[in-house]
Amino acid sequence: MDHYAEVCFSEPGRCWRFVYDGEGSGRPMHCPEPLRWRGTTGLKGGKRIPVWSCEGHREGVEESKRV
Repeated sequence: MDHYAEVCFSEPGRCWRFVYDGEGSGRPMHCPEPLRWRGTTGLKGGKRIPVWSCEGHREGVEESKRV
């Protein structure tokens, strides 16, 4: 599933990527896929934050471990 913009969301139980809604309006929604990975990602300025990811959005997740 293509991700929506370069935004990052850090909350346990939710994939860190937003996706386009299913209605074709272009609005973002939380990725509905099941979580498979936990790791970190970097923000501008170098800060690292924890993220959770589905299989399809693992790219960009560093130090990833299976959930």
